Amino acid sequence: MTFAPHTLELTLVLETKKFNKLLSAAYKKAETSHKLYEKKNAYNARADFALRSQGIKIEYHNGTYKKKIKFIVNPSRVLGGDDLKLWKPNKDNIEKFLRELNEHIEKYFDDTYGLDDFQLTRIDFTVNINVKSRKAVSAYIKVLHKLGKVKGFSSKFTKQGCEDYNINQDHSFDLAGNSNGIEFTAYDKEAELEKRGKKSESKKAESEKKKAKGILRIEVRLAKPKAVRKYTDETITSRQLSKLIKRSKEIFLDTFTQVVPYGDFFKKDEAVRIIMENVIKKNSGRRCCFCWSLFLKRNRCSWRRRC
Repeated sequence: MTFAPHTLELTLVLETKKFNKLLSAAYKKAETSHKLYEKKNAYNARADFALRSQGIKIEYHNGTYKKKIKFIVNPSRVLGGDDLKLWKPNKDNIEKFLRELNEHIEKYFDDTYGLDDFQLTRIDFTVNINVKSRKAVSAYIKVLHKLGKVKGFSSKFTKQGCEDYNINQDHSFDLAGNSNGIEFTAYDKEAELEKRGKKSESKKAESEKKKAKGILRIEVRLAKPKAVRKYTDETITSRQLSKLIKRSKEIFLDTFTQVVPYGDFFKKDEAVRIIMENVIKKNSGRRCCFCWSLFLKRNRCSWRRRC
């Protein structure tokens, strides 16, 4: 099982004059190769896709009080991989990732800024679990919705919020920490790509959707700087990232085991069967949950029945 950062957010806070100068330069560069797009939301942000092929999206946030430039980074794509096949962090590829990311940032800003000028404001740790079918993914998500209250966490989206953000709760389970700056999400990767792909009928989009069939993706997100500081006392961004990436499995399971209770052990295929049967038997009076040991070796997972 691969535990790896899937997304990270780097933020550069600037004075208004410097921000406007960089934004003007970005517009000028975009005239010949691409466009800057304005996002219609409360953040008044503009998105620059100059580094999209390298797995990096750039956002200019022209806030009233703070001017920010954000780099939204997919490490797998920076290293030449894709969104569905997570990279397996080791000493060599962590160093390579940090080196290439720094080079992309320096080149974009003509050597004015580098990685360590940014603040790490978010990092997502991700696991892909192949439960073979979309029906099985849905069953797992329904089980998660039946967990009840989780200490220190609340539902990330209200019923109205789901409507506003077009979130189908049959396809995802989302929690947000009450005060710890950590978020937990489990979702149907195929459904997420299908939703995104409605705007694109390309062969690549269809191919990605087929590869995502039966994948339950689970993410633990350190969504605020204070959550990052919980796991590292480093203050230099490149060192923070190096330390956090090395601790991917530990950080992921630290939150996962808070959310999902312990249970009995079953082989994965057997656990999937039990989960699906108990979801179908709505009148059985049973509430079922699966445990963190799903992520341990030997293709085992666990299951507990609670009456």
